[in-house]
Amino acid sequence: MTAKNVPYALFGALALVLAGCGQSVVRPGSQTRDMNLQRPSRILVANFAVSADEVKEYQGIMRQQPTIKDPVQRERELARQVVEVMAVELVDGLRAMGFVVERVERGTAATESELQIDGRFFKVDEGNPLHRLVVGFGSGVSSVNTEVQVYQGEQRRKLFEFDTFSDSGKMPGAAPTLGAGAVAQGGVTAGMVVANAAMSGAKTYHSDVERMTANSADQAVRYLSEFFLKQGWIRKEQMRKARIAY
Repeated sequence: MTAKNVPYALFGALALVLAGCGQSVVRPGSQTRDMNLQRPSRILVANFAVSADEVKEYQGIMRQQPTIKDPVQRERELARQVVEVMAVELVDGLRAMGFVVERVERGTAATESELQIDGRFFKVDEGNPLHRLVVGFGSGVSSVNTEVQVYQGEQRRKLFEFDTFSDSGKMPGAAPTLGAGAVAQGGVTAGMVVANAAMSGAKTYHSDVERMTANSADQAVRYLSEFFLKQGWIRKEQMRKARIAY
């Protein structure tokens, strides 16, 4: 591997290394007090809204050479990717609980017996992976934050809402761990990063923000399962506790 290729190898392996260091939580919002609601015949998962203003792409030296040259188009592609990951992970998680689930476009009308999950991304930030790798402690943190709403029936009666927050964590980087001299002299190498990644056994995604989006979706499914259990829609063993932050 040439010196020229090292930053790109580091970038590609960085998501694996830090996969176990981040955190994803749910912040509860309002929730209906009604109990024993009718189990939905189908759950509709809408594509989450995302504004280009909420997407921040990393522009530093560890970025791989982009195939899309226009930065505006790159941020649109990043937005498309997180919307795709969120929808797919939500659909898969809800189907695993035994529901009939369909992914729909925003604005799709639900019938009276259907539940609809809608939401938006209000932050998609790639942060600075070089700072995370070398400095750590929250420096250059990447984050994905969403707002989730759950509606019932044709009149879109809101049953509850909550936010999810995922970030790359605040673990120490290579400089505090190995010493600044080791970093300056090449102590942080692509080989180290890849080796640590292989040992972690972490699931891989195309980007750090995709991984955090998947984590956000997992926490959302967990929080939904708690509500579903209260309503008697699923069995106790199907419920998974969400990580709550107040």
